[in-house]
Amino acid sequence: MEIVPKMKKHRLVVFVGTVGAGKSTQIKLLAFQLRNKGLKVKTAYIRTNHLFAHLLSLILARGFIKNRKSPRRAHVRALIEEKPAIFRSIFKLWLALDLFGTSLRFLLTVFLPTRMGYTVLVEDYVSATIFDHIYFSRVLNLPYKASSFVPRFLSRLIHVAGSTRWVFLDANKDTLKSRLEKRGSFIEKTDYLQMQRNTVLFLSKTLSSYELLYVDTTDQNAMETCERVVGHLMEPR
Repeated sequence: MEIVPKMKKHRLVVFVGTVGAGKSTQIKLLAFQLRNKGLKVKTAYIRTNHLFAHLLSLILARGFIKNRKSPRRAHVRALIEEKPAIFRSIFKLWLALDLFGTSLRFLLTVFLPTRMGYTVLVEDYVSATIFDHIYFSRVLNLPYKASSFVPRFLSRLIHVAGSTRWVFLDANKDTLKSRLEKRGSFIEKTDYLQMQRNTVLFLSKTLSSYELLYVDTTDQNAMETCERVVGHLMEPR
């Protein structure tokens, strides 16, 4: 099968799913294959807590969360779990800063590269960002409506990006926990993973304009999963 003509038509491939399901690994494998075929490839990620939102949460975490070393995404989680009143008071500001950071990152790492002829493989993307906003809002008991400005604006970015293929990767909770432990990553709570699985899958199906590929990687090795992804990209559209 010749994948190059297909990828020249569909220059954006989105990998979403649960934490630890293998998104980063699949992006590396697919990028390697496409580059070997002579395509110009860039990889990107669109995650929550960018730029000034990250700086704000980091300052607050260092000021109020003692003796805690955690990755970027966990700064917000630490504040929500240990100092919810503080984060609740600045949530709207944090949300506005995150929207700005996400939009700028989308422009620089997704939109412009695709217009320059690159095939872009992006991890998480808009549906994952909206999910995190929903999750934080629920934990803080704050409103976050689908009809509000932030999710509507983020959803429009997908249409601006053009033709996109979506891949959702998942695995059972024991497999996810084992993978996170092996790489020394932050261990997500079961309720977070379950809500992420349900919500991101629903959002991704709703936002994608083409059938989304769902792959359970629990009993599949990385190369087997990659073969399924390539097969999905080769399907006619």
